[in-house]
Amino acid sequence: MKRRVFRVPSLGAAIAALAVGILLAGLLLERLTPDGPATARVDSPVETAGAAGDPDFDGLFRAGVARLREGQPHAAVKAFEEARQRQPHVPEVHVNLGFAYAALGVPDAARQAFERAIDLRPEQANAYFGLAEASERLGDLETALGAMRSYIHLTPEDDPYRRRAMAAVWEWQSALELGGTRPGATESPPETAAPALAGANLAGLRLTRLDGGTDSLALYAGKTLILNVWATWCAPCREELPALQRLSARLDPDQFVVAGLSIDTDADFVREFLRDVGVDYANYIDATHDVARPLFGIDSVPQTLVIGPDGTLRTRIEGLRDWDDPQLIASLGGPE
Repeated sequence: MKRRVFRVPSLGAAIAALAVGILLAGLLLERLTPDGPATARVDSPVETAGAAGDPDFDGLFRAGVARLREGQPHAAVKAFEEARQRQPHVPEVHVNLGFAYAALGVPDAARQAFERAIDLRPEQANAYFGLAEASERLGDLETALGAMRSYIHLTPEDDPYRRRAMAAVWEWQSALELGGTRPGATESPPETAAPALAGANLAGLRLTRLDGGTDSLALYAGKTLILNVWATWCAPCREELPALQRLSARLDPDQFVVAGLSIDTDADFVREFLRDVGVDYANYIDATHDVARPLFGIDSVPQTLVIGPDGTLRTRIEGLRDWDDPQLIASLGGPE
C-alpha cells in the first residue's frame, strides 16, 4: 500500500470562491420572503432609522448590495460609505463595505471595516470571515487564524461554508507551525525503528492531556500503546482518524490502547475537531513542541509509534495507513 505524509494544499482559489459564494448566498445580509426581497436583515437601529423617515439610508444600503452582487465594487463602496455616514453604528454596513473593499483589492480598508463591524456586534459571524480573508492577504496569519476560528464557532454545523473555513484554518495553522514554509511530501520507509529510541524505555514520559493535565505512559504499562502523532491541518492525518477510531473499538482493551498526540497549539480547537469527527480515544497535545520532534524525531505527520507493554518502542510507522487492513492489525498482535 502506498503511504503518504502531509501535503499542505493550496487554498487560494478555494478562499476566493468562498468569498464570491458568501456574496451570492445571502451573507450580504439581505433575506428573501415568499413575496420577494425583504428589507435588509438588520437589528433595531436600522429599523428605527427607517421608521423615523430615513429612506435614503435604506436606498443606499440596497444599492450597495446590488452593486456588489453585480460586480461593481467601486459603486458599492460609494453607496456603503454614504450609508455609513448616515448610520455609522450599523454593523451590516461595515461588513458589506469590507467585502466591497476586498473586491477592490484594498485589504487594509477591508480589515478596518470588518473590525468596526465586530466592535459594534461581536457575534457578527460573516465579519470574522471577512477579517480572516483580509488579514491573510496582508500576511497576518495569526489574526486570520483567530478570526476564522471565531467564524467557525459562530456558525451552525450545517453551514455550507463551515467546512471550507475549517480547511483554511488547517492551512494557516500549518504555515504558522512550519514557520511560513510549506513542506513537500516525501515517501518514507514503510516501517522503521527510531534509531535514537530503539530499546529506550518510555514509561516515564509524561504527555499533556487536552484538558491541561498530564499522564505518564506508565499508565499504559502491560498494554501495547499505538500512539498516533497527527495534526488537524494535516490532510492524511484527518483521513486516517476514522480508521484509528475503528481500530480502537476493535482491539482488546485489556491488551491494547490507541491514543493520539496532536502537534497543534490550540487544545480547545483540537478537542472540538475530534468531537466533530467522532474520535473519542485518548488524545494528548504537544503544544510547546518539546516531545514529537526532539524526543521522537518526528519531522512529518502522520506517524504512529507502537510501544510495547514494557514501555519500549517497537516500531515507527510513517505516513497514512489503512488501519482496517487485517494484515496490519495482525502485525500489532490484534485480531484479524
